[in-house]
Amino acid sequence: MEKDRLKWNERYKENDLLPQEPSNIVKHFYNLAPKGRALDIAAGNGRNSLFLAQKGFYVDAVDISDVAIDKIKKLNNKNINPILADLDSYEIEENKYDLVININFLNRNLFPSIKESLKPNGVLIFETFLLDKYSHIKTKNYLLRKNELLQYFIDFRIIFYQEKNVQKLNRENATIASLVAIKECKLI
Repeated sequence: MEKDRLKWNERYKENDLLPQEPSNIVKHFYNLAPKGRALDIAAGNGRNSLFLAQKGFYVDAVDISDVAIDKIKKLNNKNINPILADLDSYEIEENKYDLVININFLNRNLFPSIKESLKPNGVLIFETFLLDKYSHIKTKNYLLRKNELLQYFIDFRIIFYQEKNVQKLNRENATIASLVAIKECKLI
């Protein structure tokens, strides 16, 4: 959607407001995944993609913003494959990834594809905002409900789950849900 692309392009032009360090949850749990292919959903400026590439993963970094994708290309890392795509219509390949990360983004329609994209014993690291007393009504569709993430991925082996209050970069209060889970092999 053009409106989304333009909105995110504006955000990624303001580079000094965006974190450059990888997300703490990614730093703490990436090593649970076997080295191989990783998918960074809504990769933004590539901070998590770069971290994973430096740790030996080959990363598909998907984002709707051509400004963000250009920044990822400028990282000039041969282990990062920047993909300009609208996640509302992007098809994630089944059984392709050893690690999938989804940080600060929510599209519930992707939940089934995320599950199917992981190889057996693949790891999911998911962290995004929760609907809470700080939320604005207009953003409600982009926020998780209490325990929603946990409930959807309950058929995975849950390694870590937490809902906690945080302060965002703009100093606003918010609540985030964090999940780390492994897609276990199913015996027939």
